[in-house]
Amino acid sequence: MDPISVAAALLREQLPDVTLRPGSTVMARVASKHDQHAVLVLAGVPLTAKVPEEVENGATLRLKVKEVTPERVTLQIEPQTAGAVEQQAAAQPMEQPRVTVEEPPARRRGADGELADIVALSFHSPTLGRIDLRLELRGEHLLTDVTTNTGPPLDVAQASSERLRASLKGVGLDPTVRVRPRRDSFDAYA
Repeated sequence: MDPISVAAALLREQLPDVTLRPGSTVMARVASKHDQHAVLVLAGVPLTAKVPEEVENGATLRLKVKEVTPERVTLQIEPQTAGAVEQQAAAQPMEQPRVTVEEPPARRRGADGELADIVALSFHSPTLGRIDLRLELRGEHLLTDVTTNTGPPLDVAQASSERLRASLKGVGLDPTVRVRPRRDSFDAYA
């Protein structure tokens, strides 16, 4: 099987306390996969990686560090028995995803000041963090705002936005999908 490649700078930024050396072994889970790129969860942190076609969405991978360069960390997938994968999954209980209603459905003024049916939800994913979804429906037009943290969650949302738009169009709506990074708040004192 072809190796997996992760940008070294991304690893240093997302996992500053984890040192990967050739020969060491780590476990990762495939949170989502798109073509040859995937979001892998390594030490609880989602990372974007180039993966072989055979890697399946949701798989738990045992990875051996093959090579570390200033630009890339190359990992080789080690074969596992079915029992080892089940044992690993049982040892690490997964936080369950949950949905929270931030704004209950109601008729309000939309972004343009016109009356619209609006609902705001937040989806809490164990791998991608909080994803905010705000929907404004005016007749057949649906404005969908998706807000995520920067990094892999934003990459996944942007890569999936066209598929979401096509799905909404398929149910008879005229959709617009906007994906935005979450702006971190800060306290400033004079």
